Amino acid sequence: MCISNLSGQNLIGLASSLAILISDDLSSEEINILAAFFSSLGDNLAILAIKK
Repeated sequence: MCISNLSGQNLIGLASSLAILISDDLSSEEINILAAFFSSLGDNLAILAIKK
């Protein structure tokens, strides 16, 4: 599977499914920490993409 070949709807579905799977056995605090981490990861990836 190549992410760049997925439609917008498929990307949303993939992201939602992964979020549900990852958060299934976590506490609210753990989910908040992961959410902040992935937001930071996304921001840094965006900065790196701009610089390429």
